[in-house]
Amino acid sequence: MIYIAKKQNIAWIALALPLLIPISAGAAQNVLSGEVVLGQDYDSNINRESSAKQSEWRTTITPGLTVTHSEPTNTFTIKYAPTVVYSYLTDDKRIDQFVSGRYDISLAQKLLVYFQDTYILSDDPYADPLSSASMNQRDNGDMGIQISDQRGRNRYWTNNFTTGASYEYAQESFVKLGYQYHILDNKDPEVADFVKHSPNVSILHRLNHQWASQLDYRFVKGDFDKSGDLAADNAGLNENDLITNTSDLYLYYNLTPFTKIFGHYGYSQTDFDGLQDDYNAHTMAAGTDHQFSPTLNLSGEGGMSLLQRDNFSNTDAMYLRIALNKTWERSSLSLSADSGLDQQYFSSTNDQGLSRYWAVRSAFNYTFIKDVTGTASLSYRENTYLDRVPQEKEQQLQGDALLAYSFARWYQIAFRYTYINQDADLETDQYDDHRILLQLSAANDLFKW
Repeated sequence: MIYIAKKQNIAWIALALPLLIPISAGAAQNVLSGEVVLGQDYDSNINRESSAKQSEWRTTITPGLTVTHSEPTNTFTIKYAPTVVYSYLTDDKRIDQFVSGRYDISLAQKLLVYFQDTYILSDDPYADPLSSASMNQRDNGDMGIQISDQRGRNRYWTNNFTTGASYEYAQESFVKLGYQYHILDNKDPEVADFVKHSPNVSILHRLNHQWASQLDYRFVKGDFDKSGDLAADNAGLNENDLITNTSDLYLYYNLTPFTKIFGHYGYSQTDFDGLQDDYNAHTMAAGTDHQFSPTLNLSGEGGMSLLQRDNFSNTDAMYLRIALNKTWERSSLSLSADSGLDQQYFSSTNDQGLSRYWAVRSAFNYTFIKDVTGTASLSYRENTYLDRVPQEKEQQLQGDALLAYSFARWYQIAFRYTYINQDADLETDQYDDHRILLQLSAANDLFKW
């Protein structure tokens, strides 16, 4: 069992680590920025129920401070943005927390190192684009913490610490090292907590002007607390601590200055401590990347994945990765599709696990006039969960639209609408949800020195 106090101490140590690194004062610029965000939001189904839905109106106030230190060889940023939340449903207040810091440093001409940490205390799913924690974290450029929307409102704290280094040892040849330490702790004892360790390495080697190879390796160690389901605990079904080794090998060939083709072989092995079946997966694929113009790029990869489990017959899945990106003077469009096998043991729900899936996504951004922007996105994903008996399918459709108007230099007003519909073989896993957010914000640099 991992104790909450011990995990929170480790989380704060990880967040403070960049502060312990000496920062020189030569040619430095420091900026203290402030912001205040006032929001009114509505959620039509806070518990993600198929029936007996419960809605909620909330008012939120988020003051925030950001300190940025910049030098020619390093940059350090830390942000603190607590949110006071008033619920009209329960007639009470709470305070959510958001703290994030990042330190980038160039130790040599071709050696770059970074440290980043994000801490969140909330009950909003991170996958919810309306949550203050989600928007704050996107602004900070970190997508490492994700909390499944299917949880509904469930109080938790989470901390994600990552560090990495990149070194160019020859022309267009790089070695990259990384490490992630991720903690999730839920207030609800029925939901399993976890600690995730994940070191990784990637080597990209340019063989000549036409050929290049890349080798990626990632190690994952997941320690899960028991979920509180006594029957499952006593049967050993929740002793699902795991170790995963994943490697991918790519071979690239530059067909033209704007087109490259490549082959890909991937291997993944997952071993569990408990009664759950160990498995390994093989992937074989080939693909291409073509730059039609400076504003249009298309990449694609296709093949097959084979899943081998101890007590089951082999399972195959189509492996697909397609991405199209197009920009215009005032807008941009991205389209993508992918399919294959997915390990969702760290999705922060107890019954996700291994799935065979396919998904499509689209996003469009448009600037109507100088100070008025809009975004719209639509996604669909279908999962077949292989760890459930019997196997169960879930389909989720999500649409999102945002309109923002900036005025008087420092202010912005934004309106956002999100719709999620989940259909599943099991009726209790079905739900739909409408969310509305109206937000007024003010932000400005307070001091520079």
